[in-house]
Parts: sequence; structure tokens; C-alpha cells
Amino acid sequence: MEKKTKFKVIKGGLSETAFTGSRQFVSAYVTDTRLMGVVGVYIHWYLPQNTLLKHFHQFFYMDAEEFGFDSYESVLESDDGDRYCDIKAIENKMMGGLGGRKVPITEKEARYMVQSYAELNARDNLPLPGEREEYEFLLSPPVHLHRDEEYVLMCKQCPALKTPYQVINYFLMRCFGRDFSAAKFLTGGYVRTDIFPEHKGATLMCNSIDDANDADSGSNTGYFSTDDDRDFGTFSTRRAYLCQSLIEYDGKYYIIVTQITLDRLKVVKYEKISSFRVSAAEASMMTSRPEFVTVFDPLDEEEVMVGEFFNSGSTDLVSSAMVTEHSTGRLFMIFYPHNDHVAKKDYRLSDDVMGIYYVLDGGQVILCAYERRNINLLEKDLMSSPVSSMLVPVAKYQFKEPVLYDFISSEGEDFEEFVDMISEHEDDGDFDE
Repeated sequence: MEKKTKFKVIKGGLSETAFTGSRQFVSAYVTDTRLMGVVGVYIHWYLPQNTLLKHFHQFFYMDAEEFGFDSYESVLESDDGDRYCDIKAIENKMMGGLGGRKVPITEKEARYMVQSYAELNARDNLPLPGEREEYEFLLSPPVHLHRDEEYVLMCKQCPALKTPYQVINYFLMRCFGRDFSAAKFLTGGYVRTDIFPEHKGATLMCNSIDDANDADSGSNTGYFSTDDDRDFGTFSTRRAYLCQSLIEYDGKYYIIVTQITLDRLKVVKYEKISSFRVSAAEASMMTSRPEFVTVFDPLDEEEVMVGEFFNSGSTDLVSSAMVTEHSTGRLFMIFYPHNDHVAKKDYRLSDDVMGIYYVLDGGQVILCAYERRNINLLEKDLMSSPVSSMLVPVAKYQFKEPVLYDFISSEGEDFEEFVDMISEHEDDGDFDE
């Protein structure tokens, strides 16, 4: 009788998942961008019982204003770091536009954040994103933080505030976004934050800040006594500021005028002055700014199709860009690695963008920036990269108002032809008048 051989199936490492064994917490971080209304959270787990895929990387994108726990992605990786490029690509896509630092948090804090935003989704009837089974283990058991622990975690999510303009712009962002819990983090004592209940949650498009000087003295400071000795006083640390803000929601635009009083770097008074609607054209005039554009063509369209292989590794600046696909090409948006624009007296939402690459499928490369120095940096970045040998500069433009996104929306395939077309329309308009 023939003896039967027993075969044993040995599973390979590629069949492993994040759930084939236990998980050990390695590290986690949160971006210090809570005052912008969104944060990114990253958690790294070690999987000791897996033979090959021993590292589990989780990425979460949280929106405190509207979308709650909005996006989730993950990567399983071996010890040799073979998925490093994938991890960086997810970081750039999810967090590249936030402009914040990565601040270490504990496992307890990471679990608390995921649970808090998942509860927000449940409360607002929003679906949870991605593969829920991958992060289900984070949702129980419930994690509770004491008040001081919540404060510490909030501090980790916020940047160090150094100027009055920074405090005011962040405060108005949170108030107009109806994110009042974050707005109250910036106040000292009781301050009513919901003084515009007639408006929905809105985006702060731009804001200008001026001293609100006293009508009689012309001063923004005053004397007041600081203790029981009424014979002596000192300058008040309070200062008042008049703010004119452009906000947007549901395609509608409003100019809001407020007065904000600070005691050092805390908001202690928030007053409504006026609120009125403006047209989209008026809003566009308020947000309009010059746009610098440089155009490169491929040396030989038939032999060198730059658009086919241009990627996040093609230049130094593009390596950290956020990439979006469009019908005629790919847009690489390069953000500043900080949110210093929030500290400006005249704040603009778009000031966090350092520059843009738009690479058409046909190989044309368009560089775009809102400042001359930045377009020079983009040109230097491209010309010092290996791809520069395949390109030749063909045109430089300075527009009074943004044009690039109109070109992308037009689905045109040549920027110079698009400029000629819109120039002809403008000339025709002048002739008719």
C-alpha cells in the first residue's frame, strides 16, 4: 500500500496582515495645526509575530469644522524600509498642505484623538473613512482624559503663538468656522465667541488688522491701577484691534467687521461692528493678486514625453508637494513648511502656497508663484534637476490676477496658446467699447 505524504502549507510573509498577531505601540505624532481647523495623526505599530511585514503605519486626517474623521490610509512594511516612498507619499498627500510640525504624542493621546473624531462623525451622521476594520481596535475601550491631560494634548496640537496678529487671525478662523472649542483656547476669561449666529461655518479668505485707537486720546493703551495702591498705575496690557474679514460659505461672500481686544496674547473681548454681503466679483477683487508664470517645453515632443515620468522625485521642491490629477496633467502644489502667513497684518488664505508645478501630459511644464522671489526659486529648482536637460524655457509672464487655474479648467494643452486666446478676447472687448 502506497504511503501518503502529508504536506504542510507554510504561509509566506506576503499573506500577513496587521491582525495576524499582536501589536506593540512604537510612536505617534500629531501636527500642530489644530488652530487651522484640521490635524494629521500618525501611529506606528510593531508586529512581533509577523515574519516579514513587521511595521504597521496608520495615517489619519481630522477636520474639526465639517468633515470630522475624514481620511485614513495605512502601510504595512518590512524591517528593511521597503515602503518608505509610499509612506512619504501619504504624508505629503494628507499633511503636506497643513504647514505644521510633527509633535510626538502618547498611545493614550492617539487613541483619544481617533475616538473623539469618530464620535464627531457619529454625532453628525458622517460615515467613517477607509478600511474601518484596520482601526477598529483603536475605538475601544473608551479612553478618557482628565482636564489637565486634555489641555496638554491641545497644547501639542497648537503652535507657539508669538504675535497679536497671529492670535487674532487664528481666533477669527475658528469663530467663523464655528469651531468654538478651539477659539476659546485663545481667550482669557469669559468671551462670547458666537456673535454671528446668522452665518454658517465659513472660510476666512482674508483679513486685515488695524489698531482700534481711542476716539478721544488717539491711543490704543491706557493707564490703570494694578493693585490696591491707587496712587500709582501702569500702562494697560490691553490693546484693541479693528478687523475687516472676507468670509465664504455656500458660494456666498460677506465682509465682517469686528473689534478684538487682547490682553497680551489672549482675546478678552470680541465685538460685532458690521456684516454685509458682497458679490463674487467684489470678493475676487479683494483676493486677487499677481501671478508669475514660467513655461518650459520638451526638447522633442516625440522622443521625450516629460509628462509620462515626471514625479515627486523629479526635483527637490516637488519631493514634498501635494499632487492632484487633472484631465490634462498633474498639479504639484508646494506649501511652505510653516504657517507664518497667519502672523501677517494682512492675512490671505492662499499665502501658505510657495509655488506650483503643472506638468501637462504632453510634456509642457508650467511653473507658477505669487511672488517674484518664489518663481525664481522654482526655476532654479527645475533647472538644477535631471529633468532640465529635456526642457527648454519658452516664456515668462506676469499676470495682474491668477490665470493658471483658468487654464487648467479650460483643459487646454498649451499654455501659450491659451494666453494668446484670452489676450484676443480682451482686445476684442476693448475694441467693442
